[in-house]
Amino acid sequence: MPNPGNGAVVLCAAHLPEITRESPPMHTITVSAIAAALLAASAQAALFQPDSATAGSEFSGSYDIGNTIDGSGLPSPFTTLDVHGTYVVNNHWTTQRGALAAGNAFADFFFDTPKTVGTFYLWNHLSNNIASDPGYAVTLFNLELFDAADDPIGSITDLVADPDVFSAQAFGFAPIDNVSRVRFTILNNNGSPDLTGVAEVAFDTLRIPTPASAALLATAGLIGTCRRR
Repeated sequence: MPNPGNGAVVLCAAHLPEITRESPPMHTITVSAIAAALLAASAQAALFQPDSATAGSEFSGSYDIGNTIDGSGLPSPFTTLDVHGTYVVNNHWTTQRGALAAGNAFADFFFDTPKTVGTFYLWNHLSNNIASDPGYAVTLFNLELFDAADDPIGSITDLVADPDVFSAQAFGFAPIDNVSRVRFTILNNNGSPDLTGVAEVAFDTLRIPTPASAALLATAGLIGTCRRR
């Protein structure tokens, strides 16, 4: 299980939502009861993307960090259940060769107005069977959160991502207020010795339930949407 930093509690995608932990045995819980609990937990949720971004390394202008915050490769509007388009120019961020070894495989996401952040969404890199050197997808990363004065206010470390999931993966934690910058640092990928990166990112104000529960939210029409810039 990923280790939370500075008091942030991580919700792994493989674990049940916290709202079920003190519930009756699962055989007595109906789908409607679970959905009702999720409705209450998600009433104030809001999906949003950064206003700008910079990266420690970019392969070229066709694979820059701006591709991760503009909805390229996704429908408009899109939800976290949408599958990202395959890896082509201008719809992914890819680092230069050697960025992981050099410690430059990071990106900073900025918010013009401070936000409350409780979930990070990641659409992973889709390099397999496309790139000549496949295996760019992120498998391990850190998040660091900063306020408007650029002082650290939270961190979540050693988060594990699945390289074979093509819709958004959700990484939830205890919501942190007044976030102006989030640093995303890639620690490992799924095989490439030289290159890494991601397809798209987004955030939510609350800690969002696991993917299995998100399907119920989608049925209820509660999955947030973002429009392409």
